[in-house]
Amino acid sequence: MTVQRAFANTKKDRAFSASRSHSSELISASLTEEEDYVSPVFPQLQSVPRILPLRVASMFKILVPTVLDKQGAQLLAVAILVLSRTWISDRIASLNGTTVKYVLEQDKAAFVKLIGISVLQSAASSFVAPSLRHLTALLALGWRIRLTKHLLRNYLRKNAYYKVIHMSRENVDADQRLTQDLEKLTTDLSGLVTGMVKPTVDILWFTWRMKLLTGRRGVAILYAYMLLGLGFLRGVTPDFGDLTSREQQLEGTFRYMHERLRTHAESVAFFGGGAREREMIESRFGALFDHSMLLLKKKWLFGIIDDFITKQLPHNVTWGLSLLYAMEHRGDRAMTSTQGELAHALRFLASVVSQSFLAFGDILELHRKFLELSGGINRIFELEELLDAAQHGDSGSGSSRSKSTVLDSDDIISFYKVDIITPTQKVLARQLTCEIVPGQSLLVTGPNGSGKSSIFRVLRGLWPVVNGRLIKPHQQINSESGCHIFYVPQRPYTCLGTLRDQIIYPLSCDEAEKRVSRLIEEGHESVGPTDILDAHLKTILENVKLLYLLEREGGWDTSQNWEDILSLGEQQRLGMARLFFHKPRFGVLDECTNATSVDVEEHLYRLASDSGITVITSSQRPALIPFHSVELRLIDGEGKWELRKIEQ
Repeated sequence: MTVQRAFANTKKDRAFSASRSHSSELISASLTEEEDYVSPVFPQLQSVPRILPLRVASMFKILVPTVLDKQGAQLLAVAILVLSRTWISDRIASLNGTTVKYVLEQDKAAFVKLIGISVLQSAASSFVAPSLRHLTALLALGWRIRLTKHLLRNYLRKNAYYKVIHMSRENVDADQRLTQDLEKLTTDLSGLVTGMVKPTVDILWFTWRMKLLTGRRGVAILYAYMLLGLGFLRGVTPDFGDLTSREQQLEGTFRYMHERLRTHAESVAFFGGGAREREMIESRFGALFDHSMLLLKKKWLFGIIDDFITKQLPHNVTWGLSLLYAMEHRGDRAMTSTQGELAHALRFLASVVSQSFLAFGDILELHRKFLELSGGINRIFELEELLDAAQHGDSGSGSSRSKSTVLDSDDIISFYKVDIITPTQKVLARQLTCEIVPGQSLLVTGPNGSGKSSIFRVLRGLWPVVNGRLIKPHQQINSESGCHIFYVPQRPYTCLGTLRDQIIYPLSCDEAEKRVSRLIEEGHESVGPTDILDAHLKTILENVKLLYLLEREGGWDTSQNWEDILSLGEQQRLGMARLFFHKPRFGVLDECTNATSVDVEEHLYRLASDSGITVITSSQRPALIPFHSVELRLIDGEGKWELRKIEQ
């Protein structure tokens, strides 16, 4: 096999300790190739997609759980303001006709009175329009807060953020969806709700007004035109939902390329890879540009048709309705009063028909906006469904999960016939069986890519136990009971915060103070909890040979971009400082000291042993052998392994 050939030249490394100053005794080994073995399937994270109406219903259940809450009250206020604006528009339309009537009749007193009323109505209109925009913005902000909290609640529980990114069959740009996509969705949605109420109220109001002026025939003509125009426009409307969703996806990819370059800027600079990176970024931008141009072209062509149907052609309908009203009007056309009444009625009718067609255009615009909005809804709720699947352990292979058992125990770590399988269905260790008890540390060895870190992923629960039985300590870290198992990953992680935060992570400062105060109770009654914590952390820094950071960086409360400030070796020693602060029963160390010198590494492991921490180590350094009792050798990355007792 390819992998076996790749490891063929590493036979001298296969026996990690054969040429070194220790011997080992075989305890157990993996199944031989001749034995009957059926590899289980790694369950991929997948969800059952819901249809759009169900997603919309679920969304509004989150955004407006009850009519009596804050967002419900804001929606009611929006409806009241929309009704007020429609009534003001009706009054202004009536005033326009009345103005012409008083001008023809030359009634100065009535005209002056009319000007006063118009000023008051203009003032009211000036208040209503900005208030409506303000409420719409408040709705968008409130909905964004609710939807963000709802998604983050599941995103940051049970390692869902890891599973969505690394165990999903699709490339999920969760950061793009949780930030830009969600903000755009709530903004567009608040505008859609406001835009939906206004044209509905306008249509009903001005339809009633038109019936009073032209009777049923005029209303029938108006609605016949609207229905025909609506049917035609729906037939020629592009699929803006899919187009918008694709645009957001391409935006996320383009943004990721820049974030990736920022993260690896130094490595790219050392390689001189600027030209290659520019080529890749321009390729992603080219795809985004081409799609954006296609979307703009479709919007332009649709805009021409939409403007003709909803704004230009309706003028002819307005003239026809005006002629219909004038032909049926009774009265002496020679009298000034009759002329004034007719001018008033025709002016008012023109305004009513104009407002009706504007409302009709808004309704057609709502259809296009909803199509665009549906793309954003689908992207957000695809993520929500994946997060829900991650919380409940839904996968595409439930039968294999039923053969596995995961139990909690604070005194032992036990693998019994557990298969270590990657998400790509590659078996790294077949039927792994071993036990780690306090005082007997385990050293995991093997070639690169053989699956050393994968064992730790299964132990931590990042990957599922597909079969067999796993017994492990409880994972939770808190200020009350401390922790029974702590992981120091291969890649150092520095959190956002102070130097103090780097050591106590993932606890907060208050939680760390409570924990240390309980551990160190005597002789410190007159000292504050922060001072007790800092004194304890200072001792830890001294033990890991990083005490100079206090003076160099300016004390415990200094906040820096620690990933750039600290060297790789310093970051790894900070990771070990975290281990000593939490002082677990078991410490899982995934090649987390390979950037330190051998003497520092031996010193750190000696500290762990003196602290009573049983370590499970992944390493290739022979200097660490004396600190372990058992060796787990991963032979070839194809499933073979050996468990050996180290004889010092």
